Amino acid sequence: MKFALLLFLAASLQAQSWKDLLLPHSQHVRGVVVDQDGAPVTDARVDHTSDRRKAHQTDSQGRFELDTQAPALVIRKPGFESVWVKTGPELRVTLRKTATPEFRSCAANGKYVGIEGWGAVFRFPMIERVKVSDQGNDIDYGARNYYIKAKKVTARIRHGSGPMWGLGTPLDTDVWRSIKYEETAYTNGREIMIDARGQLPDGTRWRNLGRFGETVSYSGADKTTAKIFDQMLDGACVVRH
Repeated sequence: MKFALLLFLAASLQAQSWKDLLLPHSQHVRGVVVDQDGAPVTDARVDHTSDRRKAHQTDSQGRFELDTQAPALVIRKPGFESVWVKTGPELRVTLRKTATPEFRSCAANGKYVGIEGWGAVFRFPMIERVKVSDQGNDIDYGARNYYIKAKKVTARIRHGSGPMWGLGTPLDTDVWRSIKYEETAYTNGREIMIDARGQLPDGTRWRNLGRFGETVSYSGADKTTAKIFDQMLDGACVVRH
């Protein structure tokens, strides 16, 4: 119960923070998404729009139209590099075609840590200075932390998995606040995995490795801490169920 209460309080703080980041007024946005040859890109997702009611994607002409208070958007489609763009009334976005690599499999004789059960597939090598918490379980998810203890602060990676855990995309708050952003997509069978990261105005970093129902993420890490965490996430692999 205590574990669930802490998660509820964290979610409440997150809900307030994303509202604080929204533009003061809704903007009407018209956009077109093309490839590097200028051809329209159909069925590209327009994400992080602040619209909780529906998903948005491009039509047969590569166009989309929406009202949003989001300060930034991400345009995604498998087989293309994702693009982070500041919100504006007229947008023209170029997605460059790219191969989508398969996420690496865990070695049969390797030593890894991750979530046991709950459909979790991500596993990680142990990194010096990174400690692993016990796994917590609720009615529909399992979760654990990977953390670095310091005198005044404990920085952590949060790993959760379960049918209602989330879409696997980074938090809106991290996407909207970023001054630098990059993203790589991978396949795992038929599903898409997204590895996104960014830098915030105060110089801290965030990263989110995710798939539908499972995410591994940190936020607000200084450069040194992010470097240690990235060693762990860069060594991530998946178990094939």
